[in-house]
Amino acid sequence: MPYSAFAKAAAAGDVAKVTVGDGQMEVVRRSGETALVRLPGDALDAAYLDKLAGAGVEVDMTRPSSDLVGLLGGIASFALMAIFATVMALQLDLRGRLAWPAVATAVPNRFSDVAGLDEPKAEVAEIVSFLKNPESFARLGARPPRGVLMVGPPGTGKTLLARALAGEANVSFMAVSGSDFSAAFVGVSKGRVARLFREARKRAPCILFIDELDSIGKKRAAGASAADREYDTTLNQLLVEMDGFQGSDGVIVVGATNRVDVLDSALLRPGRFDRQVHVGLPDVNGRQAILAVHTGKTPLADDVDLRIIARGTPGFSGAELSNLVNEAAVLAARAGAARVTAAHFDGARKKMMMGVERRSLALDDDERRLIAVHEAGHALCATLLPAADRVHSATIVPHGGALGMVMRLPEKDRLCVPLDKLKTDLVVAMGGRAAEETVFGPEKITTGASSDISFATDLATRMVTEWGMSSLGQVKVTLRDGELPPAVRDEVRAMVEQAYRAARLIMDDRRDALDRLAEALLAHETLNATEVTDIIAGRTDAEALARHAA
Repeated sequence: MPYSAFAKAAAAGDVAKVTVGDGQMEVVRRSGETALVRLPGDALDAAYLDKLAGAGVEVDMTRPSSDLVGLLGGIASFALMAIFATVMALQLDLRGRLAWPAVATAVPNRFSDVAGLDEPKAEVAEIVSFLKNPESFARLGARPPRGVLMVGPPGTGKTLLARALAGEANVSFMAVSGSDFSAAFVGVSKGRVARLFREARKRAPCILFIDELDSIGKKRAAGASAADREYDTTLNQLLVEMDGFQGSDGVIVVGATNRVDVLDSALLRPGRFDRQVHVGLPDVNGRQAILAVHTGKTPLADDVDLRIIARGTPGFSGAELSNLVNEAAVLAARAGAARVTAAHFDGARKKMMMGVERRSLALDDDERRLIAVHEAGHALCATLLPAADRVHSATIVPHGGALGMVMRLPEKDRLCVPLDKLKTDLVVAMGGRAAEETVFGPEKITTGASSDISFATDLATRMVTEWGMSSLGQVKVTLRDGELPPAVRDEVRAMVEQAYRAARLIMDDRRDALDRLAEALLAHETLNATEVTDIIAGRTDAEALARHAA
């Protein structure tokens, strides 16, 4: 039956029942005759069906409409995709965990491979005796530490020391990271902790090393989110497992972190991580020993003095010293040299401290002169002030993100910094801006002093708020809603302004030396310490410097 005929019959009251299907409709007329009607796309809507029902027509929906079918089909497709993605994630997770944790049954590292860490090595040496001969401890009633926490900055050798501990004791070494315990499914992280400790007990005696312990051992929060609850459950499982260790288990848990302040207090109590070993940055003797280890297989030229290199790398970690040796070897290989020279080490150090040279950066003459004056101001202050670290080199060649730089090196490692040294650092920091204003005028100062101002502000803030070096007295000042109190801001501003005035006085008093330094930098781009000192003293003019460089 055509749809038009159905419409006329419905209007005449000759339709008794309709059964609506997918794209078609079965019609029963008053006479009992049945017919099949194909429906146009939008022929029937809810209002029309209600109208039919109101006219006494029995309306029956035997199958869902095409829209509903499409909706259900979309839902089914999405569900199938979600199930497939979940299964794939579980398979990938299982595949990654089949070889977890990483276990080394024979560790080649020894304490002799760990240079510059004499005190930390001495602290963990007795653990070797326990793992080799636990009976001697048990006979005297001594309980070995269940956990050892290595605390120190990144790159100081915490992982290497843990591996050397296992190597010296000749036991297995199991290594995991705190981030390995994170999971997208509830309960998985807790299960991984339990599995890890089961494996450790099976392989006893062994060292169980957990790097980035702060990823799993942070202080528990009072949050009620699912993530918080899952995290707390994982940490609780770690605490329970460490409580379950007995002295005879032969498993030593070694954790490593550079953020001991965020660890949960329950993790640090006796019976868990009951011993802390501080692995700090090496001093000059430690740096020399580390350099000796890393240059063991590197052919060195006769002019290489590891003591001098160690003195010139204060604050370098063991990892950075290893990288320094590698960078020097790369420079030597690039130059086709047979051995690594002192110049290669100097170039590697400059690259690490100052960044890569960017000679391709286009600077016009005005910009080059501005940079030369700015860096000459820093160099002049650092050379004339007795408490300042000595100038190692000054350059107007762009390095990394800096357009120029004065590199200074301390003569010795400092554990405590005196007030006069800090005030001097403020003056040196403001020397660049002071030189700009002295030479070009107050309206010609530039944004080039941005990092200097930031450094001076941060240093002055710490002097006021942490070290009690201001007129506010010997007090520690805390932030108020993330902001410094007005009195502190005024004190910081006064300190920086005083340093700036001192730098301006130096520029005015030694304007001749400032001009000579700037001209020499424009002519030669880079000056070493001796050249900077000679130019300031007036012992060497630009022409003599050129002859010396030639």
